[in-house]
Amino acid sequence: MKIINKTSILLFAAFSMLSLASCDDLLNPDATQVVEDSENYQNVYDADNAIWGLYGKFAELAEHVVVLNELRADLMDVTPNATPDQVALNEHTATAENAYCDPTPFYNVILNANDMIANFNKMLAENKISRENYEPRYADVVAVRCWTYFQLAMHFKDIPYVTSPLESVQAVLNADNFPKKNIDELIPLLIGEMQALPTLSENTLSSFYGKTIQDNSKSFFLNLQFLNKRLLLGDLYLWNNQYVEAATQYKAYMNDADVSSAKTQIKNKVSGWVWAGNNEPRFQICYQRFKDQDVSSYRNMWKEIFSRNSTDVGSSANVGLQDEMIWMISYSGAANSSSPFVKLFANTGQGEYQLKPSAYAIDSLWETQVQQSNGFVFDGRGRESSFDVINGQPVVLKYLYDYYNNQSVDGNKTIHLNYDLISNPYSKPGKWFLYRAALLHLRFAEAANRAGYPRLAYALLNNGIKANYDWPRSNGSLRVDKEGVQYSSFPPVDDNTAAEPYPEPFYLDARQNDAPYTFLRSPWRDNSGIRGRAYLVNIQKPDWVITTADSIQWIEQSLLKEAALECGFEGQRWGDLLRISRRNANGDLNNTATFVKQYVDKKFEAAGKGNVNLTSSNLFLEMKK
Repeated sequence: MKIINKTSILLFAAFSMLSLASCDDLLNPDATQVVEDSENYQNVYDADNAIWGLYGKFAELAEHVVVLNELRADLMDVTPNATPDQVALNEHTATAENAYCDPTPFYNVILNANDMIANFNKMLAENKISRENYEPRYADVVAVRCWTYFQLAMHFKDIPYVTSPLESVQAVLNADNFPKKNIDELIPLLIGEMQALPTLSENTLSSFYGKTIQDNSKSFFLNLQFLNKRLLLGDLYLWNNQYVEAATQYKAYMNDADVSSAKTQIKNKVSGWVWAGNNEPRFQICYQRFKDQDVSSYRNMWKEIFSRNSTDVGSSANVGLQDEMIWMISYSGAANSSSPFVKLFANTGQGEYQLKPSAYAIDSLWETQVQQSNGFVFDGRGRESSFDVINGQPVVLKYLYDYYNNQSVDGNKTIHLNYDLISNPYSKPGKWFLYRAALLHLRFAEAANRAGYPRLAYALLNNGIKANYDWPRSNGSLRVDKEGVQYSSFPPVDDNTAAEPYPEPFYLDARQNDAPYTFLRSPWRDNSGIRGRAYLVNIQKPDWVITTADSIQWIEQSLLKEAALECGFEGQRWGDLLRISRRNANGDLNNTATFVKQYVDKKFEAAGKGNVNLTSSNLFLEMKK
């Protein structure tokens, strides 16, 4: 299977000399003009061009991934404009003939990866590429293949597992000699593939590393286009109930971010601070200092995670998009680089408004959250952020910030979109959000909780490390020197003993101190927690939580709910429900389906419909052949 074309190679040659060609071609390589393998893989630049072409195929997965993961779960629902296939997927009645059960887009990525791996191996054997250059590129492609198989495993029953080059997807689906894997078999296998990689580090040798390309007024930072191998391995470990191993990978990524960035107190830290009105808050929801009772002083910067350009780096003290977003595919809006989400979600312009937020997600999740100090009841991550009501209809807004690009800014610098004025409705730019810091914190907290550190998970979920490890003395006074507190730790044994730090990978240092004490500015000092950044009260412990085992169960369910509030519509929800349900069902498929059904039923109940027929027989889909 061949994806590279002569135009792409010429564009890449120009790119390698930093004389960049059209952004549209680079973002979505054309796969129609094929050149032979003998011409394709001659040097390291050809290898990089092939990887970029692979991501062109990868970008075509966006609609399948988001629709499968969100519409099958509880946060997204169909509109009267939905296709019959979307309705069937929503109601869990989809057959193998459903368009979303066609695995072709996924196997296009997999088979292209297989072809590239074989050719990379051939290049190494023929000394056309050095081992130093081979290893990170080989690792990148294997990781893309693992991620793609991982997505298939979440949704389909029996998955043909192929690692050799083949000419067509049909050759995979029609053949009986390829092993079929289910999710229980595939996850350990993928872990083994990731563990065997020569490197998990970011591919700094890539010709695209650290580069920016521009198309008229649109700029794209290329690093955000590529998946991170450590986070993928961490997620695989988490699904396999290997909690310390998962946390180790997540922490290694965060440590790498500290080393590679001068902004150690900001980079991927879900940070916040008090907004005094004359300094810039971080990606947080807040009010001007001393004005939190006045809704007119409200500032929502959280929504800017989805509106800012990938090239946004912020400043030395303030966050840029690259401090929150880890992996994001950008669509420029040109004919060969259009976001699929405009068609699915927009109800003006070129949108077909096929899918919408579920009434349950709006009314029972976002609109029930209580804010700090003022007690206002709404979650700023919901209304006019993840969703909005446009022309009387609830709309998934998170993917439409680039489409509704006419913005205004109110007196508190909160952006607002003009839904009636689209500068070019036929240009459909957008982004696909695949991984960001808040998701990383939720996953790390899930691993820490199950590894026996529920207090750490509670801190990351709620109001941060500093607030939850400020161990007081026996008389109630605080240890103001900060030498024995404000890092993740076990309680001090007495007033004169420093707290014992948690072992790695669960040690997070949030200490901050000034003279006359030891001067400290620790990496996690500005961590505000997921809910703290959203200006929400901490979750309250229910009466039934007594033992540590109770705490672990409670925190896990709370993390699952918070993932909906923070990461709703981002293509994570079905995986989250399935992962937690499998764990609590101890592998029993009937119990797994029952757990997932409890959540999906809430969507149908809120819509005034009967409960869904979700059982072990249709928990996983049948592939179209």
